[in-house]
Amino acid sequence: MLALVAQLCAAQPPGGVVVTEARGGFNAAIAARAGAVVVGWQEARPSPAVFTRELDAATLTPRGPAGATITVRTQPEHLSGFALAPSSDGIGVGFCTCFGGSGSIECSSRAVTGTFTSFAPRPLRGGCSAGVGLATAGANALLAWTNAATLSFASSAARAARTVDGDVTADALAITRADNDRAVLAWRTADAPFADGSPDARALVAVALGSDARPASRPVNLSGSGRRGAPALAWIDGAAQVVYARAASPRAPWQLARTAWTPGRRPVTLALATGRAPAMAPAIAPSHTAGCAVVSFTEGSGRSTVVRAGRVCNGRFEADSLAQLSTPGVEAGDSELASDGEHVYVVWQEVPAERGVREVLRVARVGCD
Repeated sequence: MLALVAQLCAAQPPGGVVVTEARGGFNAAIAARAGAVVVGWQEARPSPAVFTRELDAATLTPRGPAGATITVRTQPEHLSGFALAPSSDGIGVGFCTCFGGSGSIECSSRAVTGTFTSFAPRPLRGGCSAGVGLATAGANALLAWTNAATLSFASSAARAARTVDGDVTADALAITRADNDRAVLAWRTADAPFADGSPDARALVAVALGSDARPASRPVNLSGSGRRGAPALAWIDGAAQVVYARAASPRAPWQLARTAWTPGRRPVTLALATGRAPAMAPAIAPSHTAGCAVVSFTEGSGRSTVVRAGRVCNGRFEADSLAQLSTPGVEAGDSELASDGEHVYVVWQEVPAERGVREVLRVARVGCD
């Protein structure tokens, strides 16, 4: 049996390719399929909008200017979040908007490139929050969102919104395609104080969903409770791999953990050692190396943060694979990953120190995969 040889997970090309167009951008998302990569982001001015841009997968050359895929036109309307996801024939975007005057929230999906199942679940009443996820299961599209901390999800095959039985709240979520016409949904529970009154008693929970958005397993607690960051999720070798940041106390530094869960079995959690510096906001994508994943994350604190990535095999970072992706000396973070089955691609945000210079989003291939 051949041993795995660690390879530095550097950005290719070094420093990546800038995809924003001098207007800045935040809340980036990325999706990839054979031949194409799509990156999306939000802009606040002149009006709230989601822009997307398609890149050539081989060269990362943009295939045209960025386009406003979703635009908020009326003052009471508020974009509560969006997500990108690949299908066999294209890449789609899912998003939700809420309406302050009516108290209703509306969600839908549509194609960005190629074909993707477009559908709109029935509008619901309730508030808005930032959790939106999009995936496919079988031939259907699945959309998940938070609705005033209520977790909802729907399928293009059954557009009525569903929820998990019980008192379920969520303020962050992730969803991904699994196997056997299933998807896996993971979420962070909304704020609840500890018994001693200290904040951030949260947990990460997961459930399998069928292609009709019906729960296909019982919900399982992945992480216990405590300070927990938002989950990132990938399906690798028959198991959901969930990575997240956690901290033992309000003063303790954030560090990474990974939980592997196969529906019907107990989850297994391991710490992901990255060094002494705080590590948070991870992303995960399957590696083309069987059983492995690529994980990116934000390292540092305050304005001295960088984006790093490494390959995780057997629940551990390959020590020689960890590399800095972002530009030295520039505040960076909020990375997201996507895989087309051959390569892993990353998008991250950099905030230049110069006054009047807006943040930029950069895209690169991750060199270890």
